[in-house]
Amino acid sequence: MPKAPMSREEVESTRAKILDTALDIIINEGFSNLSIRNIAARLGVTATTIYNYYANKDELNLMIRVRGFETLYDLLIERSSPFEDIDLRFAAMIRAYVAFGLTYPSYYDIMFNLNTPKYLDYVGTAIESVAYHEKQTALKCLELFAQPIRSYLHDDGEMDDQFILYQVVKFWSDLHGLIALCNSRLFHEVLDDVEAFVEERISDLIADLLQIKQRIDAGEAISKPKTKSR
Repeated sequence: MPKAPMSREEVESTRAKILDTALDIIINEGFSNLSIRNIAARLGVTATTIYNYYANKDELNLMIRVRGFETLYDLLIERSSPFEDIDLRFAAMIRAYVAFGLTYPSYYDIMFNLNTPKYLDYVGTAIESVAYHEKQTALKCLELFAQPIRSYLHDDGEMDDQFILYQVVKFWSDLHGLIALCNSRLFHEVLDDVEAFVEERISDLIADLLQIKQRIDAGEAISKPKTKSR
């Protein structure tokens, strides 16, 4: 009797197991050691089975990143949507971003730390469309942080866009440093109360946003940053 086709739930479960295994290999052995054969050996299946779900190691890398950014996006929305006030929503997103980084350190490493291939590495290749989808999923998270600053500004075209991008990336770099140093446990080597320090830095970042709002409300002209986006 032929084997019954897998249900949708079984297919998604298998895909998830493959991604989880690939994630573990990248984190513990490096991207260079990720291979379809290696994943198959760990799962006790043939390489052909893995190819039924993913084309190659590059697609696995991108889909791990997609899953990470989707999880981050959902968390940002979940934590911020109860608040109507834009400042409170921004504060909730900052806390959600930190919570994601500390709760899912392996995903965070692949998304933001490890030197794994990203969209620009795949331009002009057969997998560019998948890479583009991954980048757009990531940019959705970035846009959530841009919205509060955009709401403070009168539309001034390109100048506003560059100002917003600069401010968001500045916040992002501060948040990234906070999470990276906490996950590496370097903070624990020099601070007695890491949790209190993280909370204080989050409060500082929230205050920084409010200062931007106060500057704009006071009529201060915003300067056009030299940095431009791709």
